[in-house]
Amino acid sequence: MNIPTNKPIVENAFLENLMCDKLIIDLGNKKFSGYSYLVINTNLGFQEGILLFSKGDVVGSIYFNSFHGVELYGKDAFNLSINSFGYTDGILNIYRLTDEQIKLILIFNDKIKFDFKNNKINVSRLKFKYDESYLKGILKNIEFNKTDSKLDILNKLNLSELLRE
Repeated sequence: MNIPTNKPIVENAFLENLMCDKLIIDLGNKKFSGYSYLVINTNLGFQEGILLFSKGDVVGSIYFNSFHGVELYGKDAFNLSINSFGYTDGILNIYRLTDEQIKLILIFNDKIKFDFKNNKINVSRLKFKYDESYLKGILKNIEFNKTDSKLDILNKLNLSELLRE
């Protein structure tokens, strides 16, 4: 997925130094349009969370987990991205985009759409505390793309007899 980049307004900020809930509220109050890009490295691999903002509200979300080869979009991606904000060993970048750029991203990537009205009340309900069991719960419900072995491929083609000696 291609997301345009500009000069970041926040670059390589360490999560341990941030009060993430106040940051999200501040982006809402300033009617920010752009996206946040978060990367953490845990026992479950590198995790990336992207939250797209339009006029201060979250309008889309993307989540990647490299270890499991998982890409999630929308509500699950939003929840896992917020979960990732609670991890102290991570880096955050924030990029400003125009509202038109955000609209184009959403037009061409309908699956990432997720609406979250960014205000104090809604943000106070979010848990900015990393919970590995929550992540494991989401991941166990996802069917992973595993690589088929040679035997699996031959069985699918009804050619498994070729391996018999």
